[in-house]
Amino acid sequence: MDGSIGTPVVRRDALAKVTGVAHYAADFPHANTAYAALTLSKVARGRITRLDTASAEAVEGVQMVLTHRSLNEDLGEETFVMKGGHMQSSFLPLTSDEIHYAGQIVSLVIADTQEAAEQAARLVEIDYASESANAALDAPGRKLDPMDKSTIAVGDAEAAFAAAPVKIDATYYTPAQHHNPIELYAASVAWVDGKLHVNLPSQWVMGTRAGLAKVFDIPVDDVVVESPYVGGAFGGKASILPHVVLVAMAARRLGRPVKLVVSREAMFTVGSFRPAAESRVRLAATKDGKLTAVMHDEIGQSAAIDHVSFMGMEATSKMYASPNILMHGATVATDVNTPGFMRAPAEAPSFFGFESAMDELAEQLGIDPIELRIMNEPERDPVSGLPWSSRSLVPCFRRGAEIFGWNRRSPEPGSMIASDGALVGYGCATATYPSAMAPSSARVRIAADGSCHVFCAAHDVGTGAYTVLGQVAADVLGIEDSEIRVEMGHSRHPSGPVSGGSITTGSAGSAVHKAALAVRERLFATVAGDHDRTGMTIADRHVVLPDGSRRAIRDILAGLPGGVIEEHADWKPDDMDEKTMRHGLSGGMAFAGPVGSSHVSFSFGAQFAEVRIDPLLRTIKVARMVGVFACGRIINPRTARSNLSGGMIWGASSALLEETQVDRPRARFANTDLASYHIAANADIGEVVCEMLDEDDPVVNAIGAKAVGEVGIVGMPAAIANAIYHATGKRIRRTPIRIEDIL
Repeated sequence: MDGSIGTPVVRRDALAKVTGVAHYAADFPHANTAYAALTLSKVARGRITRLDTASAEAVEGVQMVLTHRSLNEDLGEETFVMKGGHMQSSFLPLTSDEIHYAGQIVSLVIADTQEAAEQAARLVEIDYASESANAALDAPGRKLDPMDKSTIAVGDAEAAFAAAPVKIDATYYTPAQHHNPIELYAASVAWVDGKLHVNLPSQWVMGTRAGLAKVFDIPVDDVVVESPYVGGAFGGKASILPHVVLVAMAARRLGRPVKLVVSREAMFTVGSFRPAAESRVRLAATKDGKLTAVMHDEIGQSAAIDHVSFMGMEATSKMYASPNILMHGATVATDVNTPGFMRAPAEAPSFFGFESAMDELAEQLGIDPIELRIMNEPERDPVSGLPWSSRSLVPCFRRGAEIFGWNRRSPEPGSMIASDGALVGYGCATATYPSAMAPSSARVRIAADGSCHVFCAAHDVGTGAYTVLGQVAADVLGIEDSEIRVEMGHSRHPSGPVSGGSITTGSAGSAVHKAALAVRERLFATVAGDHDRTGMTIADRHVVLPDGSRRAIRDILAGLPGGVIEEHADWKPDDMDEKTMRHGLSGGMAFAGPVGSSHVSFSFGAQFAEVRIDPLLRTIKVARMVGVFACGRIINPRTARSNLSGGMIWGASSALLEETQVDRPRARFANTDLASYHIAANADIGEVVCEMLDEDDPVVNAIGAKAVGEVGIVGMPAAIANAIYHATGKRIRRTPIRIEDIL
């Protein structure tokens, strides 16, 4: 099959996954492996006053019980990922008797079998001196910590709001949520001749390698990290989780490999989560619908042990044209594990409130919600004044309205009734996500046997990166898809970026493109010798000369030493300096954009929802969802559609089902299993229609690709909430929206 860009190539890893050949972190075998299990704190804050491991150590097969009393190991300096390091939290469990949150690791048991480790972990006896704690964002008496650096100010928004004839002032709330990937957190660790070998589900093997080298004070080349397949990540596997360090310590001390697979319950506290958020949105407009003031104040849940925030104002400030913009952020410290990245970490919570408020304004003005958005479309970024690299939001809304049948919408809430008596509601919302980039390297090799290999230490977290990176090379070299081999997810490969922020295709793909171009140029040079090679092309595995004559690539390579051409390339965004690039390629965080020196780059989408609500029971059914997106050049329509549709489905799940419930008196998460943490199933989702505009963006990166992975989730909760209002006349400003909210 043709493997060029724009072709809907089937996922390169599909067969390996459906046949069970794909190896995930816990599948890698190590001889003489010992097994680990965790004991978690039952209180949210305080100290350990008594710790008795005798019963645990008496279990047959137990080799070690690590606690704060037995850890006794100095670590190299490494820090929190949000402070430029690689750790998910600045706090490492077992380093003291302090308890900072419920579910904190208080012991790590190592045994010859998994069963013995789990039994012993249950027998560790601990008493606590507990202190009062709070795990909720909206607890009475909360203390706000303003984030002055997050302030965005253009014009005089307060004065414009006060003077406006039409205004909206409303507050919206989204709860804490957890990633819950199918693949549990895991770590298989072995020390071989002083070198650390780690198998774990990772979105950042290069960052993990660099971080573990610092933690254990060993050369970075003595750390090998392997993560070829990841069974769901969504941001939760983007940094080094504390248990990985503890397992590596245990393996070194024990002198044998150790494997830990974290239980589903422990997944809620040994990693990160999406923090609760509260948005106050104030919009002011003229009577004909022109925005005169846009204000967004966001309060985000943080942790007492780590000040962290995920504010979405950078995105909301760029949505609509207004001469006056004012946005502030603040956090509330709570006694929880450190929050972290979760699919569209800043944008998804923020846009629920922001796009709901736009719908409220449209209702008050008596203007169609789509037309209100279109009439306030900005020609340039309203904050910086810079041009967009590309922005096709209006075409997305026009096409989406056509597919959805928006012209059938009766504006009056509660006026649309289905033949079975169900209340019908139509809603829409805008979605956006920044198109940031990171430096990346890649190596491309073609051989006389017709094969092409692509190597990059980026990751496929289920999104299709194996496939699209191969397509980038195939497009340059004119090679059939069946002849492409892609290797990713190993620290021995050329450096790749963290698989987060929807940057993999644009960043790693640009490096592959550059390396493939270098291979092609060497092919041309080999054929041309000292003659001009201008006008040469590649087609059907042949180099085509300007006069139309053809040379088979196989024959060209056969005459070279080893019968191969191999090229390495380092790529960086245009606005990034060499020092920052080198920092990124060595495993550090290094991003450029979405606001550059010459342009601003975001992906955009228009999202629509139809809900049907039982008039008596008030059950809510999402009957249809439509999304039309503009994400630059679409490398593979099949994998892009899968990403975007999956995001839309998750958005519906977030709107109606997902919530990590807080046991307020005990300051802990209450529904730490998949029986009570509800996610969307097939029966919850109706028709999903996703379409992509093939958008020309010549400046965003070398291949013209913008963010795809996260934009699909951003607008869907607001679109569904707006549809529920249209069906019932009830405005719900909190997710998840339940039956009792619309009774």
